[in-house]
Amino acid sequence: MVNGKEEDFITQASQRLIKETHVKSALEADKGSNAQLISWKVEDFTIKGDNYACVVTSIKVTYRQGGSEHKATYVAKCNPCRQHATLDEFVHMAFEKEAGFYQDLLPLLNTELIRIKHEPLRVAQCHFVHLVKGEEVIILGDLRLEAFKMFSRQKGMDKAHSILVLKELATLHAASLLVKAKTPEDLDVRYKYLQKDLSSLTDNENDKPTMFQKFALMSARMIEKIGGYNNVVEWLKDFGPKANDVFKEQVKKTPPFDVLCHGDCWNNNILFRYDKAGVPVDVRLLDFQLCRKSSPATDLNYFTYTSLEGPNRKDNLQTFLKTYHDSFTKVLQNAGAPVPFTLEELRQEYHNKNLFGLLIGIMILPLVVSESSEALDLSKAKGQKFLEEHLERMTNQLHNPVSRSRFLSMFEDMIEYGIIS
Repeated sequence: MVNGKEEDFITQASQRLIKETHVKSALEADKGSNAQLISWKVEDFTIKGDNYACVVTSIKVTYRQGGSEHKATYVAKCNPCRQHATLDEFVHMAFEKEAGFYQDLLPLLNTELIRIKHEPLRVAQCHFVHLVKGEEVIILGDLRLEAFKMFSRQKGMDKAHSILVLKELATLHAASLLVKAKTPEDLDVRYKYLQKDLSSLTDNENDKPTMFQKFALMSARMIEKIGGYNNVVEWLKDFGPKANDVFKEQVKKTPPFDVLCHGDCWNNNILFRYDKAGVPVDVRLLDFQLCRKSSPATDLNYFTYTSLEGPNRKDNLQTFLKTYHDSFTKVLQNAGAPVPFTLEELRQEYHNKNLFGLLIGIMILPLVVSESSEALDLSKAKGQKFLEEHLERMTNQLHNPVSRSRFLSMFEDMIEYGIIS
């Protein structure tokens, strides 16, 4: 496990990537060209386990405009400076994708939504992007100022939270079809970064186990220690070597299931705003660092297998799919566009992509249920010793009955759906 001094060093190295010229550019993009920067400072607000692909911090700004001083706060996402070749490639891909989403895709999507008098997508405002490899920085608006906050990742989202997320995913997916109808070439042809994905960084080289294979085998060992699931253990051991190829197959776009997907829709990448009674009333989707063209069912499986507890997912699945399809249909019908698939076809597609949900779940759920002190430290993500230590920490998390139930519920679903026999 990384010690406090090492962690502080990594964070400080990332924060030094933020330059005054970056802050000035973000300020002017947000407040106008007559906003004059007086001072700025970096102030942390996240905890270990909140972010993995980048370091997230805030920038406190004092500026002058219209003859008086004002304050502003921004959120900065920085290269984590881990000095790890494979992770460096992943980080650059992630920043390239997110920058592309905000700079290229979001204007196109919102133009179509506004045209049909629909609200723009519920995302953060992007004020600055710097994509020099190894120095990546993105500066966004601070949604905390609008009372948005993260739902505890260690709790599964309830029905009310889930419905807000599904409606927004439906809007994103439907808007991408409206854009597609207006452009001569597909988005992933026009914007090559959409073609990049996790599998392109995890291909099997020299017969080394892929990332997906490692997580499958790690899950097998965790379940073996729990006991009572021998069929799942054997299935995972057999599945491991095929996992990377299965991932590639599962994320392939196949009409009519071909939309722009968020790609990383789980608890840590979603913020909510609440009314006085504590009821969630609004949502913001964050972190488009894995956006891709794929089946909408990949986003649905990603969300339901990382962010929901088993009973909520199982008891409300039909309601969730109908809520999604109703919202998706409404956007398209308001634009006079055809709806490419029925609710029943969506339901079948969701189950066709359950293996994708399992693959993502076995990677992310152990991170979701971990305490911040036990969160995965990617700066140490190499070598057998690291994997053994991570396995031990994650297995210990499963002593918690809630965490154990949430993890095992994924496999119980796969047994029920006939994926695991």
